Amino acid sequence: MRTQYDHEYQPGDWTAEGIARALRSADESYPIPRYGDEAAWRRIRTSDVTGPLAETVLTEAEEVRDEPVPRLPASKYLDYEREGVRGSFQDPKARQIHRLSLFSLAECLEREGRYLDPVLDYAWAICEQSTWVLPAHLPDDGTVGLEGLPLPARPTENHVALHPAEMGQLLGELDYLLGDQLHPALGDRIRAEVKERVLTPYEARDDFHWRDPPVNNWNAVCNAGPVIAALYLLDDPDRLGRLVAKAASSLRHYLAGFDPNGCTAEGIDYWNYGFGNYVQLAVQLAERTGGEYDLLSVPVAERIATYPLKVELSPGHYVPFSDAAEGTWPSAYLAARLGERFDKPGLVTRGRQAIAAGSALGAKGDATLRTLAWCADLPEASSTDHPRQRFLQGYDWWFARATPGDPDGLVVAAKGGHNDEPHNHNDCGSFVVYRRGESLLTDLGRPTYTGSYFGDDRYEHLAARSLGHSVPLVDGYEQAPGADRAAAVVDRSEGAAEDSITFELAECYPREAGIDSLTRTVALEGERERVHVADEASFEGEGSLESMLISYDPMTAADGAIEIDGERSAATVVPEGSPSIRVEHLEDAIDTSGHTTANEDLHDVWRARIDAGRDETVAVALSVTF
Repeated sequence: MRTQYDHEYQPGDWTAEGIARALRSADESYPIPRYGDEAAWRRIRTSDVTGPLAETVLTEAEEVRDEPVPRLPASKYLDYEREGVRGSFQDPKARQIHRLSLFSLAECLEREGRYLDPVLDYAWAICEQSTWVLPAHLPDDGTVGLEGLPLPARPTENHVALHPAEMGQLLGELDYLLGDQLHPALGDRIRAEVKERVLTPYEARDDFHWRDPPVNNWNAVCNAGPVIAALYLLDDPDRLGRLVAKAASSLRHYLAGFDPNGCTAEGIDYWNYGFGNYVQLAVQLAERTGGEYDLLSVPVAERIATYPLKVELSPGHYVPFSDAAEGTWPSAYLAARLGERFDKPGLVTRGRQAIAAGSALGAKGDATLRTLAWCADLPEASSTDHPRQRFLQGYDWWFARATPGDPDGLVVAAKGGHNDEPHNHNDCGSFVVYRRGESLLTDLGRPTYTGSYFGDDRYEHLAARSLGHSVPLVDGYEQAPGADRAAAVVDRSEGAAEDSITFELAECYPREAGIDSLTRTVALEGERERVHVADEASFEGEGSLESMLISYDPMTAADGAIEIDGERSAATVVPEGSPSIRVEHLEDAIDTSGHTTANEDLHDVWRARIDAGRDETVAVALSVTF
């Protein structure tokens, strides 16, 4: 199973000298209005699209203007080393970043000077911090980290990770945005800190793990942040040319993580994050070079751009495979900008809808700033049509819709892939049944991130292991991790009455399971609104087969059937024959308290186990009706 894909990539031929020439010859232009562009900020406040968001920024900024800067004591940094807990340090750190962004935007919108001191306090506090590396990302190498705490390091030894890259961009953007409104010492401090903590190590080192394959969203974030900061803060075209060329060379590997259809196994949240950073750099660079150097000219970029339209269940709801959350919107600025660039009205519409849904005021100010700057003049919303069936060959995600034009209609999604994907779950063959705005059978998505979840105990966590997914348990064995533990698509059909896909899953299980073949077929009868799932296993000798069903909604078993009781819909699962049925209520099984998009801190999970017994050949077949 492939984990990297080759795409045509013209930026691989860019040279530092050519980029430097373009920077010298083009006007020094940026895709963001500065404080001095009063007309632009007035337009943002009066726009029907961005005006409500601007008022929300002002309201929230006023509410927290007089609150003290959140403290970040060393003992809280150590919580990750001691207990694997991220939130005790990262939550107040996130409040710092969010408020700094709020105050800088509020000053541009209000223009009365009331937020300049809060901006100074928060920016100065960030500059004073011992490290910008988060506890979960600190190398414990005795150079930049020791037993969970940061060490003083020479600039060339500093570690460029997600957060330092973000801080470099945040402070560079702040200096550009407010310029002479800032205290002059703050401008000097920003330049010194960003150069020492981000730009110098980025330029000097080639050994960061995120630079070379296999990579994920880290590659995009850790390349984009330093280069965007440099484009704001440096005035040396030759040095900028080298930095851009270095990023362009590495970003090839980021795009290689998308399959030929533009699908990423990381899900919609990391499309927002990773590809969002890629696009921010692309727009900034194109603007600064008069369009001569454009990362969005790569052919696969258009296919990646339409990813949200391909994998949505309905607007604002996305298939929650891997560490993705179902109730998520695409970043408004990102959908809108890409929709305009590639003439995709459906993407522009999702951008408008995301703003209207209140999702555009994010924790990171880069997205809110760009939503305000890029979305004031978006056209009216238009309808988006989905095909009845869509198959994303590569990661092998499959979608079938009973009524493609109805956002409340029945959707079935299933995945193949392999068990070493970015943010991997052992979930080959997993499927989701979605109807009327909720997944009655679902993937559990992402829990709160902890040290153990990204360590050796990952597959002890319900969200990542097979027992937390609607996949078979084979002779008592769950699926195993590894790129060689892969599903294969053996059949796919689209008919007048039924759409279906069949996976071979035997390779996903350890040798000890004794499985020769295990096929899973997922089918949708659209007109009848029926979902069919059929598992058939053949063993080297005798073996057992249990098919699991997972839901966040209550399940009950009675009279040979399983009832699922959702908030807006309900379903009945009827297995064929007379298999054993057992429903388990797993109380407080998933902790999502570390994610601001979660509706609850703890989720109960219901798991149904359909056991067809033990033989050389065992099958489970079931139908889901509504």
